[in-house]
Amino acid sequence: MAQHTIVGGGIIGLMCAYYLSVAGRQVTVIDRLVPGDHGQASCGNAGVLAVGSIMPLGEPGLIWQGMKMLVTADSSLSIPWRYRLAIMPWLVRLLRESTAQRQDQNAQAISQLNALSNRKWRALISDLNLQDEFRDSGWLKLFESDTAMAAMAIQKPYLDAVGLSYQQLTADEVRQLEPSLGHQFRHGMLQTQAQTVRQPDRLLKRLADQLQRRGVLFLQGEARAITPEAGQFIVTGPDLKHRCSALTVCAGAWSQRLLATLGDTFPLETERGYHLQFTGRSELSRSVMHMEKHLVLSPMDDGLRMTAGVELAGLNAPADYAWVRRKVAIARQILPSVDFTEQSTWLGFRPSLPDSNPVIGAHPHWPNLTLAFGHGHLGMTQSAATGHLLAQAIQGLPSDIPMGPYRADRF
Repeated sequence: MAQHTIVGGGIIGLMCAYYLSVAGRQVTVIDRLVPGDHGQASCGNAGVLAVGSIMPLGEPGLIWQGMKMLVTADSSLSIPWRYRLAIMPWLVRLLRESTAQRQDQNAQAISQLNALSNRKWRALISDLNLQDEFRDSGWLKLFESDTAMAAMAIQKPYLDAVGLSYQQLTADEVRQLEPSLGHQFRHGMLQTQAQTVRQPDRLLKRLADQLQRRGVLFLQGEARAITPEAGQFIVTGPDLKHRCSALTVCAGAWSQRLLATLGDTFPLETERGYHLQFTGRSELSRSVMHMEKHLVLSPMDDGLRMTAGVELAGLNAPADYAWVRRKVAIARQILPSVDFTEQSTWLGFRPSLPDSNPVIGAHPHWPNLTLAFGHGHLGMTQSAATGHLLAQAIQGLPSDIPMGPYRADRF
């Protein structure tokens, strides 16, 4: 049986392990954390398989929008002053991706990947008997203004092209669907094919358990360097030395640090995502998102979770929970009857590339090295398609969708 090593035990790594094991590989997964640990980006997200989120970060007018957001008190974007010089090269690349043509190309690539992932997730859930970990009630996007609703029109052709369904709702229909919501919303869009995860950390633990039963090995250790030697790789760290003949790197926001030991320079930045968990229970039957405020409220089995915005501050800056706590006032307006007593906080690091598409597939120079990282805030959503496409590439099979937008040598 051919052996394969994966560095990274988050949702992307687990999905790669699943599809490679199905393909008959003996898989070893290396990570410093065990799957489901709250230090993983996969565990603290909003729990939405957001297949209808298909627009890239880069869009026409981005520079003016970004400047406005940086001086707005309740903005969904934060870039600390001390990091603004360091992130400038990445922002320049992002601006190059903000033309109408590049926005269109990137949105097509995201929507293709999301649609494939929707199909693969549903098949995998059935195969692994994980139906009880999901709510299949869709994802509700909320709009206070006619202008914000009208701005969604640009997304509809992309959703239609790949068969991702949605329903446009009036204010009365929004309240009929979710009676506990505040009355400020004039419009809604229900993305009916989006599923929500009841408890992301528990899902990862169950996935890892299923994979172990199928023969996947898990090795706990921190990978800090990759050394080529005699047609193989040696993965090393403070408590790790592992030799392998075939390697996949899907270490999330830490992927570039690891690949730098091979001389790589991928333009990988970190979208720092926060959540606050509240003790109060809501009557929501699905996750909802206030589109103007970029704030998501998700009912979890252990409470109500709020995710809000993006902080671009790298891997080393301390957490700024004061920034996200300022958004609780918005959450109270969305769900006026809920107790928003804070239960816990979380900060996770999401790997982001300037064109909002991940790297999936072969390394440009090492034939037995493959890559899967850079999914931004869509890691959970795109993970099933990523694992499937990576396994196809490793086996030399034709891919289900064109792979050009995800090639590692595009940068």
